[in-house]
Amino acid sequence: MFAVVRHTYQLDIPDPRNVFSAKSSAKWVHLVWVFENEVDALSFAISLLDDPLIIANEWLLESAIHQLEVDRFYQVGRESVAIAEVQESPTIVYEEELQEEEQDEKSIH
Repeated sequence: MFAVVRHTYQLDIPDPRNVFSAKSSAKWVHLVWVFENEVDALSFAISLLDDPLIIANEWLLESAIHQLEVDRFYQVGRESVAIAEVQESPTIVYEEELQEEEQDEKSIH
């Protein structure tokens, strides 16, 4: 399985006509989509190349697509799109669980 990861800056401008509005805000958003195969992940990643500066320039768009195909990563400014191979999650054992297991073992003996 493959994942497409996007790090982007999301703006919230409730009143775009008011340039003096103090109600606007922004935050970093980190998004992930999972695909069964690499071709689908690559196709979707290419669709995320929606920055107006990229799509307005044919050479930049071709370069961005090439970087996704070869390096599985593209970054413009601080925003990025990456294609990753999904790995099995490791088992995480928390300190509390270890203590409970030790107590259970002591109570048995």
